[in-house]
This record gives sequence, C-alpha cells and structure tokens, in this order.
Amino acid sequence: MPPVPNQYGSISDDKEATLELLPHGPSVNVYDHVSNGDSANAIVVTDSSSKWTRHHCISYLLTAGICAVAARYWHHRAELPLPPAAPVQVNVDNGEGRVPIPPALSTIDPRTLHFRSVTREGLASPSAAWGDYLLGRDGRAGGDKKKEEGGETFVPLPTNEWYLDLLDVHRAYTQRNSFVYFCICQGKVAVLLNQVKVRHTAQWARWPLLFALYTQLTCLLKSGLSGATTLPIFFVNQPFAVNQFTPLPPKNRSDNHDDHSLLEHCIAAATDPSNAGEVAHVYTIPYILGVSPPSIPDNKDAQMAGIELFLPVMKTGSTNMQMVFDKNNGVSLGALVSGERKKGEKASTSYEVDSSEAISPLGVSLKWNHVNMKTHVVRGMPYGTVRFGKDNNGMKKSGSASSSFVLPTILAGNRPRSILIDSDSTFPSSSGENSSPTGAIAKSEENNASSIINSMLCGTFNGEPVDQDPSHAAPITSTGKPYEYTVQREIIFHLDQSDFTWVVFFSKPVKVQCVSDVVPVVSVPGANTEVQFRLDVTEVLSGEENDGSEEEEELVVRMALLNECTTGNSIIKEHCDHLASLGYDTVSSKDKAEEYLSVLRRGKNMYAKSPLVGTEFPKDDENEDHERVTTVVFDWDATSVYGAKNRRDTGTAPASVSSVAASSLRVSAATSSTGNKLNTVAGEEDTFFMFALPHHLKTLADTNDATTSADSFSPLCIHTFHGRTCLVKGSAWSFPVSHGKPQSFLADRPPVAKAIPALAEAVNKDIMFELSPNVLRGAADTYFLAKILAKVGRIIEITEELQNLQSGNGIYTYPDADKSSIEESVAAAAEVTLPSDSDVESMIDDLQAAVEIWLKPGGKENGGGEAEYLYDETWGGFVNCGCNYTFKEEHAGEGTCSNSFPDCPAIDDVNIDFGNGWYNDHHFHYGYKIYAAAIVARHRPEWGREYYERVLLYIRDIANPSSLDKYFPMFRQKDWYLGNSWAAGLMSMELSPHGREQESSSEAIAAFEGIALYGSAMMNAFAGDEVNLERARLVRNLGEFLTSMEVDAANRFYHVWGINDNDVKSSALLSSSHAIVDQHVNTYPSTYTKPVVGMMHETMASFQTWFSNQDVVSYGIQLMPLTAVAERRDDPEWTNLLYPIYEESCQSADESSDGFCSQNGWSIIQSGLLAETGEIDKALDMASKIDKKIYFSDGACGNSLTNTLWFISTRKEAPSNREQE
Repeated sequence: MPPVPNQYGSISDDKEATLELLPHGPSVNVYDHVSNGDSANAIVVTDSSSKWTRHHCISYLLTAGICAVAARYWHHRAELPLPPAAPVQVNVDNGEGRVPIPPALSTIDPRTLHFRSVTREGLASPSAAWGDYLLGRDGRAGGDKKKEEGGETFVPLPTNEWYLDLLDVHRAYTQRNSFVYFCICQGKVAVLLNQVKVRHTAQWARWPLLFALYTQLTCLLKSGLSGATTLPIFFVNQPFAVNQFTPLPPKNRSDNHDDHSLLEHCIAAATDPSNAGEVAHVYTIPYILGVSPPSIPDNKDAQMAGIELFLPVMKTGSTNMQMVFDKNNGVSLGALVSGERKKGEKASTSYEVDSSEAISPLGVSLKWNHVNMKTHVVRGMPYGTVRFGKDNNGMKKSGSASSSFVLPTILAGNRPRSILIDSDSTFPSSSGENSSPTGAIAKSEENNASSIINSMLCGTFNGEPVDQDPSHAAPITSTGKPYEYTVQREIIFHLDQSDFTWVVFFSKPVKVQCVSDVVPVVSVPGANTEVQFRLDVTEVLSGEENDGSEEEEELVVRMALLNECTTGNSIIKEHCDHLASLGYDTVSSKDKAEEYLSVLRRGKNMYAKSPLVGTEFPKDDENEDHERVTTVVFDWDATSVYGAKNRRDTGTAPASVSSVAASSLRVSAATSSTGNKLNTVAGEEDTFFMFALPHHLKTLADTNDATTSADSFSPLCIHTFHGRTCLVKGSAWSFPVSHGKPQSFLADRPPVAKAIPALAEAVNKDIMFELSPNVLRGAADTYFLAKILAKVGRIIEITEELQNLQSGNGIYTYPDADKSSIEESVAAAAEVTLPSDSDVESMIDDLQAAVEIWLKPGGKENGGGEAEYLYDETWGGFVNCGCNYTFKEEHAGEGTCSNSFPDCPAIDDVNIDFGNGWYNDHHFHYGYKIYAAAIVARHRPEWGREYYERVLLYIRDIANPSSLDKYFPMFRQKDWYLGNSWAAGLMSMELSPHGREQESSSEAIAAFEGIALYGSAMMNAFAGDEVNLERARLVRNLGEFLTSMEVDAANRFYHVWGINDNDVKSSALLSSSHAIVDQHVNTYPSTYTKPVVGMMHETMASFQTWFSNQDVVSYGIQLMPLTAVAERRDDPEWTNLLYPIYEESCQSADESSDGFCSQNGWSIIQSGLLAETGEIDKALDMASKIDKKIYFSDGACGNSLTNTLWFISTRKEAPSNREQE
C-alpha cells in the first residue's frame, strides 16, 4: 500500500498514521494533525472480537448488499455526459499586451480530430470557488446567470497551479460525501463498523445494516437537496488516515456525550471554510496564507471572513525538511459577516475566484460572496492585501460608527505588548532612549492613553479592569474600556508570545479601537482562546488622495511581518534559533530592521494584482547550431491603492532594468532624518517591491549588470524553504533562459571502442524484442506502456548509430570527442555484425503501430485503442479513459480492456494509471510517448506529418506555451515562481497540507527532452514547408527551454551537494554572478544529510518516495531514464558524491529485502551512475553481471541491455583511466 503522511507531514508506514485494514486488527490511534499526538483527540480502532460470528457474517453481507445498491445509484449519478457541441475555450487573452505571447502550437479543437470528450463530475469538477467561471456550462452549478441570460462562457483553469490547494476547501462538501461512501462500502478502506468507537457510531456498531441505510439516506438528502455533485463510491482505493481527510469532532468531548456523530460532523463541517483545516492554505513565499480566520470570542452573531498570514519556520532533520507554523502566531485580516445562514445558502465566510481579474500563473484573486471584499494572493508578496469596498449589505459591528465602507477587523492569537500609531519609528525603551519599533520593547505602558505619544491602549474582552502580570502586560486601559484613535497611515504592534512585530498600512485615514486578552497577576484556570487581540476599524475617514472616482472608493489594508524575533524573549524559540543558525543577516536582524520598515513604507501603496508570465522564444536565423535563449517575463501588474488616476511612479520599468533591492534602498543608512520618516517625500511611497528567490536574484543581477559592488551589497532578505529570499524593486522581471547545446538522441561522444562488441551483441538480441498484443491494441496503462515504447525507440536509435559508425557516415557529429577516439570506435564497429535493415524496419513498424494506436480516436469499436484518450472539456486536457484489464493466467500480454467509453475507470478513480484522469504525472507519462513518437517521425517523416496534430495533443496538454490555444491551459505542470514542475494534478496526494509534490525530477527533464527531440524530428519532416517548419521549430525551442529550466530546478531542489547557502557569510556571493557560476549553493540546511530529495512538496522535502521505503529508490528515481540529457542533468561532482552512497544502499536493500535492488532494476541505474563518475570499465563489468531477465521485468521497465551498455560506453572517462590505457 502507498504510505501516507503521518501527523508531522512526513511519509511513513508507521501504523500510528494509518487505519489497519484487517477486519480484526490490533488497536491503533489516528491523531488529529494539530493535536501534537494528544491521545485524547484520537480515533481508537479496537479489536472488539477475536473471531467471526454468524452475526458478523450476516451483518456484513447485508451491508454489502446495501452498498451495492447505493454504488449503482451513485455511479449512475456520475455517468459521463455526451460532449456538448459548444466549443471550449480555456485561455482568455486579457493580458493587454503586458507580456510577450508566443504563437500557439496548434489551435485545433481535439474533438475535430474525432476524440470523444468528457465533462467532469464529483471531486474532479471545478469547485464552487470558481464562481462566475462556471457560468454557461450545462449541468454545472455556480453563478446566477445562465449562458442564454448573458453569462460568460465557462473558462477552466490549469489543473496544476500552486494555488489550487487554497480552493480545495470548496470541494469539501463532496469530499465528505465520498468519505461516507468509502467508509461504509469500500472494502479496502472500510472503517469497520463494529470497531470504530466514535460517539454515535459506537451505538450503530451492532446494527451495520441500519447504519448503512441511515448513511445512504443522509447522503442522499444532503447531496440531493442541495444540488451538490457526487462521486461513485470507488473514489479512493487505498488506505487513508482519517485525520488527513476530514477534521475530527470537537475536542474535549466524551464519547458518550449526546453530540454529533463523526458522520454528521464530516458533512456539516464542510459547509464552512472555517472548518477546512490545513488544506485551505498556500505558501506564497515568505508567508503561508489561509482563508479560515478564527472565530470571534463571545460573538455568535458574527463570523470573520478574510485571510490569515503566518510566517513558517523550517524544521529539518537528516531525512526531512518542512515549513511549520503555529496557528496562534498568525494574524488575520478581514471583516465581520453575519453568522446567520439560510438553508441552501453558501457559508457567510465563503469566497470565490474573482472572475473580473485575469487568470494568473503567479497568483489568484479572490472575492467574498457575502461581503464586498477582495484579496490578491500572489507569490513573493511582501504584504497581505485586502481591498474593502462599499458596505452593500449594511453589516455593522456593535458600537461602530456608521460608514459606507466594509469595516476591517484584525485578529491575532497573541496578546500585544505595544502598539504604535503613525510613529516615526520610536518605542519607549527601558533606558528612556528612543529605539526602533523592532528593537527593544520596553516596560509596559501606563494605562492612560493621553500621556503616551503615538501609543494605543486597548480594552479587555469583557470590558472590565484587571491587574496584569507585569512580565506579560498588554497595553490595556485602566477601566478595561477601549479608546478610539485616529490612524493616518499605519499601526505597528508587537505580540507577546510569538515575539512577532507586524505593521499594518491603511490607504485612507481610519478610526480604530482594540481589545486584548490579559495575563492577570492571579492566574485563573481556563484555556486560552484562539483570539487574544482584536483591532476594529470603526470608521473610514476621507483621505487626501481620494478624488471621488469610482476606482478609489475602497479602503486597501496591507499587512506585513516586520520582525520575527523582536526581543529574543519569546517563549517559542524556533524563529530566533533559526535566525541565529543562518550565518547572514535577515530583515529581522538589528542592522536591517529599520531599513526594512523604511522599504515597506515606500512600497505600501503598490500591490500585485493579476500578474502575468510571458515567454519570448528565439527567432529563426540561419545558424541553427548556436545556443538559443528564451526570455521569461513576469509582469506583476503593479496597482496603486489609490486607483489608476492617482497612480504615481510604480517602480515600473522595462523588464531589463529590474534591480536587486540593495544599498539603493538603504536611504542614507536608514537614519531618522531621511526616508525612514513616516511622511516621506511625494513619490517615495510608490515603489513596487516583491520577494525574489536565489535563482531570480542571480538572473536579475546578470541581466542588469548591477552597479552595486560586492562590498556595498546589502540585500533585505528573509529565509524561506527555497533559500535566501530578498526584496526586488521593479514591476516587471526579465529572465533570459539559455537552452544550452542543441539536444540529440546521441551522446557527446560515440560508444567507446572496447564496449562495441558487447553492445553489438546486445543490439542483435534486443532488436528481436516483440511488443505484446495488448500493447499493440492499446490495452494497457499510460505509464509503464509508455516506458516500453521509449525503450524500443532507444534500441532503434542505438542500432542506427552503430550502423553509421560501421559505414563511416556522420562520424563528426560528436562535439566532445577527438578524431582519434572516433576513428577507434569506427574501426571497432567495422568488426562486428549488426542487425539487418529489415530487422530495424520491423521494429520501427511495431513502434509505429504501438504509438499510433493511442492516437486513434473512438475506442476499439472505431479502430482505436481499447483504453482510448479523451478530451476533458472541464479542465482542457488530454486524459485516458482507463482500462479494466482482464487476462487469462500465463497469457497476461494477451488481455483486453473489459470496459469501454463511457465506462472510464481512470476518470472515476484517482488511483487508476497513477491518477492520469486527474492530471497526476502527465508529463511523466506523455514524455515517454512523445520521445517514442519523435523516433518514429525521424525515421518515417510521412507518418510524422500525418500524425503531427495528434502528437501535439500530448504536448499541448503538458506544455502549451500560448494563450492563443483556447483548448488547453498554458504550461499545465509548471510552477513559474519556483521554476520546477509539479506532478500532482487536481488534488494533492492524501490532501497533504504540504501542497503539490513531485518525485522524479529526472522524468520531468526527460519529458521536455522528448518535446525538443520531437520538434527537431518534425523540422526535418517539414523541410520546405515554411509554415509548418516554423511550428516545429517552436516545438523544439519549447522543449529545449523547459529542459533547461527543469535541469536548473533539479540542481536547486533535488540534488544536494557543495557549500550550503546558510554557510555563506559574505553577501558578495549574491551580488557576484561569477561566484555562483563557479560553485553550487545548496538550498537546504546542512542538517539534511542526504545527497538527494526523493520527494519535494511546496513546503516539505523528504528522502522518500510514494512506493518504497528503500533508500536506493529515492536515489534512483532522480536518475531515470538513461538518455542523452543525463549528461547535462547529472553534475560530475554530484555523481561522485552520490555513487558510494548509492552502492551501499543497493547492497543494503539486497541483503534486507531479498535482492530488492538487483531484482527490481535499480542495479541497472547503479551501473549508469558508476559510468557517470568516469569508471567506464567497472560499469561495463557491473552491467555484464546483471541478470538478463531483469530487463524484461516490471522493475526494469524502460531499460534494455542495449541502452545500458550504450549509456555506460558514451560517458566521459575519468582522466586516470585514460592515462592507464
């Protein structure tokens, strides 16, 4: 079974993190994710009986019957509808020319190529959060207007953008219904009724038939009456941890308490985002942002809608790194909404994607359904930003002044120690001297607001006076009643327990008041509430910037963390300890804090709204062999808080002049007499800043030829999961991405002469490899089958290379081989016997048939593949129907798919084909098929031209570069901010709070290598056809560009070696691009001791994989497949570091697990890795000892002896070995 995340977010087979599947297994605990292992909050699965009884048998048979009937009903509800005639448009070009838009690879509707289509139901359908984007779709919920009433055409979004986790909560209702189904009916995941001891479920344990009836009726009523979409019961086909799927019942309740059952809680909790848990969070970098603020203390009539900001801290061990945060250390910004809710209405705190803003690969714009409030969640944002519009609903807080605006509220889980209003950056210190607001926070303020300049006092939550503990005194009035203050621009507050200091900026003058929790002198028993500090805006005043225009009729509030270790006296030491371990100054450092505040003040009036990413590919020229460069442009859509009419200098400049925020922002060493003042010179407050990652900084420094010298370079940085992250000035960034050398099926050197006899022998055997009948009928999965096709293609290419060497053709096509070594290889090839041309043609015939069958639409009844490909109209994608494979024993390769469209298991079940129907691993699967298609097209140009548009469907699905293609999202797999791809699709695995993930960086690289090679093959096929030649050139450039980015990302996030970023004492390294070129800088702390990351999430990196706990797998999965791009992928320094560790792990796996490494093909990867260290002879000897049967096993799928020997013999030999020869 696949491992699942344990309570700490890592992957483990530990029984504490899973439910035992046996009918009467041992007792296990499943802890709440946030309970820190508190057994009081655990679901206990007990061994209630030691043997089966007649009662058990009858009960389970009756339950199974009920489930079968229910399953048929729910399956009927989710049957795939016929494709509508209306065209689907995925991308809408609303970038207004802000970024370059390349031509489309194709604009052909896949349905005109006769591929059948599906629309998605249940969990695979877009969540209600897409709101107006769902308008005009038949049978689709969402929005008030139908298409015929003027609603917009539904525009689906990319399935793999980073922010989809934020929206998963809006699928929660359907998820909870599915939870019911597989709890009751799915054998592999059934929480057996007579074992679960959770409130009322214990009462039902004796009567599973009645419980099953109750469950199905409840589901029917809950889903049918509300119109919610549903899913067949066969959604999850693997064990799960309950706490990873749904919130547990409220804490501190006894099991016999007359309260909601787990089932009722699961369904009810999903209707409110406040119960969504960690799923509804995204890592914007540096913040983790959530959308479920805590509840208001002692206020049942109102709830908080808005955003939460958390600053996570990195926790590292030898095999795991992750960003964690304490929910009580966050600060929420939003507005109060009515707690009342009518039946069938959305939760008052619910939100949706703002359809008035452009779809962005760098962020998402949200608007709330019941309050006029918007936010823009953007990668690299220094502030959390919320826009408050006119109060159309008339929602007022108790005691507030009347106002036409929605009135903001700020909540914190810590009590304040000091609050400053519109200060010139001074706090009273214990010594009586003025100090920075992020410096020493002094003794408590006197309870008299009039005697304290620029300070603010709060009331208590109950409005009563209290004697405070002096060591934890909050700024409280003597009466316990709050005072009202006028704020012109900003508030700075320091929180007690976290030691965090936050700054809040207002675009208009406002009146505010606050209440705070206190620590009394005499402690009173009782748990702390989630909210210990509340600040309310009671009135919005007329600001000098407002000219009455409609655009400006909103209040924009921006919030930023100013210091994460203000005094160093926090009870929670993680943040301060982490800063002390970095070895460089951050914005929280004493020397940087004041400067950082100055920069935040300068940038407070400009926010990123709907950023866009553009790509400009190289133009055609006569020299096709030169190094090509693609330019990537980030346009952050810098927008003024005062609207367009009052928009000042935004820092906007041509992309080429973006600059690192260094000494130019220091404002005369941050003295109080210059730009550090609150009221800066006009125009100085309108500079646009964003946080940039190390690879951004390097590229921007290279591009701009920064004039800042290494000695004066002093960036304002914060440490994030992805390294040293610094502020950058400029609303448009430009990144030139070198493609590197042109890609080829060949290596940089020919097979070494001494290996050619063995290689020829292998080729003569492998050329006879026959594809099984099911492969030729398209009756297989989408991954392992694709690897077999690529394997056959490699045999063909290597055979041709040897034939060319033998004949003397093309011997000067090796850029890293001298003439003598080439001549030696030619001479060796002349002495061997190679397959005949007819044998090669026969294998090409088989490969062509196997590639072609998957590209024939309509299923087996129309001459296509039995597991046919479909066009997904909902998400704009190319997905496989899936295959229920049936076969006779000993004839596995002759089986058939027992299903046919519209019975599509891969569409219904996220676990079929590794989740292909749910967009998991698409680039892995399709990369191999594209690679195989490139080989067929290279040898059969006429076939390439005939099937060009169909092969492009694979490419358009994973790497469509243009918004002009209206049928596929742009760059589905790509995370532009990080630079890598993600493998996770519609849903993160196990609903992990760590977001999207990817295991194999090398298979991602291979996918884009395949695109580049296919483009090159089609350029030859279209020679003389200028129009199609340019189209093929774009495919080649696209593949080369993405390969380059993925290799770079692998070296940052997956390959671990060299010096560590935390050990870099000199900031000159960041300013000198030459220093970075010459040495690798690790992203991760030195406490992580493994040379690879096996699995990378957005906020976690671990030495592990989904499918095995053997160390060798985590290593090997970053080294497959063995193709020409590996030389660029695997740095020699890294491979030399990795090999002895790999060797040891392979030996250990063999000894502990019955030859696991050798029998599953990982020893093949080991021989290739050994060759990459320059030990060609030793690698050849190792490969010769591998059992030849392994190459025909599932474990070695994708490898052949031919390719293994070719790979070894074409690596660069170590100088010492060459000298010995």
